[in-house]
Amino acid sequence: MEVHHHSHTADPDSHRGKKKWTHYLWEFLMLFFAVFCGFLAENQREHLVEHQREKQYMRSMVEDLMLDTAEFNSKLTFIDTAMIPFFLASKELLYSQQISDSVIRKMYVNVPRCSRFFYLNVEDRTINQLKSSGNFRLVRNKTVTDSLIAYRKRIDLINNTLLPGYELSRVEVKNISYSLFNFDYYKETGYFVLKDDVSPKLNSIDKKEFIKLANFIYNLYAQANTPIRASLIQARRQATNLIMLINENYHIK
Repeated sequence: MEVHHHSHTADPDSHRGKKKWTHYLWEFLMLFFAVFCGFLAENQREHLVEHQREKQYMRSMVEDLMLDTAEFNSKLTFIDTAMIPFFLASKELLYSQQISDSVIRKMYVNVPRCSRFFYLNVEDRTINQLKSSGNFRLVRNKTVTDSLIAYRKRIDLINNTLLPGYELSRVEVKNISYSLFNFDYYKETGYFVLKDDVSPKLNSIDKKEFIKLANFIYNLYAQANTPIRASLIQARRQATNLIMLINENYHIK
């Protein structure tokens, strides 16, 4: 019996068959969905991180606003107890027609106190961090951002408009006081406390200087009692409302 040998061409796919195009499509779709799901997971993770950072910023903002509220209360108390009473008393004394020893002594007690420096120290730690890092976009609540912008505008009005105007008159009061009063009558310790057993005298009795000083002091009174005081009250109200708004929207504990 003869055995016939037949040559065969080697075919690597002959034992398993050729892959259909649908197989390649399915592999592509599986790879695509794997990459897409990874992208969604990463995007979700970034959103979660940003949300956590947003809440951290808002918690820090509440702390700043609470400090600001305390500052407003302190400055309003200072205006009511350490500024306005001295403004009114000094103005009346300087406009007085009789310059007796008792009037001069009262001038020494009241007038130099009208030139005390007044400033507002608000906490801008968080707002500066948001601005410098470009993370203001993280604050997604429009009501919060609008209220925060309005609040900062109020602070800018006080610090950049009202207080500089007040400072101009305050410097004039200080300079005129230096020419009218002899500060050697005061004790070295204490704030404008007269020495014991002294009879203070004025450096000048020029009535025009008295009127000029009284006018500047009246200007200080008008600024402190109306626009500055009203703006501090409004800023305090805005800060309080912002704290409540942030707590409500971000559940700050």
